Amino acid sequence: MIVNAMRDFLISLYERSQHPCMGYFLSKVFVYEHDNSHIVDHDSSTLELSKFILSESDILPKCLESLLHHSSLEKYTKDVVDLNGLPLLMEIQHRYKDDINITVKLSQVLSFLSFNRNLLQPMHKSGWVGVLSEWINHEDIRVSIPASRALANLDLDSNSVYSRQLYLLHPITRTTEEQEVDVVFVHGLLGGVFYTWRQRNKGPNIMKLLEAIVPDVDPELEVQELEEKKSVSFFFGNDKKAKEPTIQRDFEIVWDDIPTNTSINAEGPYTSPGANCRIKNETNCFYSQCWPRDWLAEDCPKIRILGINYNTSLSMWAPICPAEKSKLTLDERGDELLEKLLQAGVGSKPIVWVTHSMGGLIVKNMLCKAYENDNSVIKNVCLNTKGIVFYSTPHNGSRIANLSHATTLLLWPSVEVQELRQNSPQLKKIHAKFLEIVNKVPMKIITFVETKSTVVTAMKFNFLLVEPDSGNPGVGEYYEVPQDHLGICKPLTKYSFLYQKVLWMLKRIVDDVCSNN
Repeated sequence: MIVNAMRDFLISLYERSQHPCMGYFLSKVFVYEHDNSHIVDHDSSTLELSKFILSESDILPKCLESLLHHSSLEKYTKDVVDLNGLPLLMEIQHRYKDDINITVKLSQVLSFLSFNRNLLQPMHKSGWVGVLSEWINHEDIRVSIPASRALANLDLDSNSVYSRQLYLLHPITRTTEEQEVDVVFVHGLLGGVFYTWRQRNKGPNIMKLLEAIVPDVDPELEVQELEEKKSVSFFFGNDKKAKEPTIQRDFEIVWDDIPTNTSINAEGPYTSPGANCRIKNETNCFYSQCWPRDWLAEDCPKIRILGINYNTSLSMWAPICPAEKSKLTLDERGDELLEKLLQAGVGSKPIVWVTHSMGGLIVKNMLCKAYENDNSVIKNVCLNTKGIVFYSTPHNGSRIANLSHATTLLLWPSVEVQELRQNSPQLKKIHAKFLEIVNKVPMKIITFVETKSTVVTAMKFNFLLVEPDSGNPGVGEYYEVPQDHLGICKPLTKYSFLYQKVLWMLKRIVDDVCSNN
């Protein structure tokens, strides 16, 4: 019954929208030898594929995945409600409330529907507002973060709108406490809010080459128990009193992920008094799926934390939705994100940008264009920038873009990769403009650069994706850290230099802002 209802619902959506992706999905999944009334394209693989997709457990997740993509396009959100999709989705939620994969997809669909603020009343009548309120405390961030975005968008008392590219990481509920600074996290190539900003584990990091990591749905994501942090455990022989606060005050804690090389401007700190560290039973500490949300929100509460999400790929062979242009240049990507940030109210208060890899290039280009804009609202995005963190940003390009001719023919590098070529004139031009702005707009700049090679694809060949010469912007504090490109933005623990240095900078900026208010 559920499958038949979902099938009729999706067919109705397709008939109204004529969205090619929906038509393609229907032709591949709902075609049987005795029923070809809804075939969109005829080919021999259709009937072969349908033989393997017969059960509800097979079909329903695929239906939700198709609806997820369909509802991500804002012009289709009202169709879902008009065709009575909300009660159908609620019925699915009741029947599959213990299925995490179904719950993840439902949360994301509701999050996309919230882009249309006129849907608050039907969302409330169908019971979804109450479910979303429960989900914001869900242990899986793939459920809780989209749910918090949905509720924030449906809050008609707020002027901020969080689009498909933006996630609100903190605060996730209404609060009377003023957020003094906006902290915006921008991932890099193949990254995402649900992948880039995790806590690092001790397993190997592998970058896929022809297949982007899907940021919105990660089936392998699990809550993991954190390994014991040896750097903050003190034992002196058999003296168990060594952990007591009176003893801790006599010692300094050395952070994890200590840099191996720094610039002359580097200030640290690299250690902290033992009394400032809360040493707990490590078995009660859990792996953070999103350290900006879990750690920064606790340690620096007077900030609003936003995560930017955008799709990228290394290859033009990756699939593209015909209804949208997803292969964007740095200029186009920056213009699009700037528009979404303005809708969320970014620029009206001090801003700190935390970037990884290509995300740093996007932010630099965005700030340069904002500075040159005559519109004061847009220009304030640059003028109100108080700090930038670069995690391995290739200011002068990366070797991954300098492919051999044979590899180029195989890979067909995407627009994103082509713009990352070493010694790119465009990247040099952007950086020269950026350095001019830094001289005019005071801002703190912290740079972390990898020193270890990254394993790329299952073929196991290694790249130092960002070399020190390219990763050093020539301004601010610079640190070389013994991590690879994927691990450089994932602190090992809360006692990692990669996290503590960012926290140290944010606290100073917040204190400066509060003292000037």
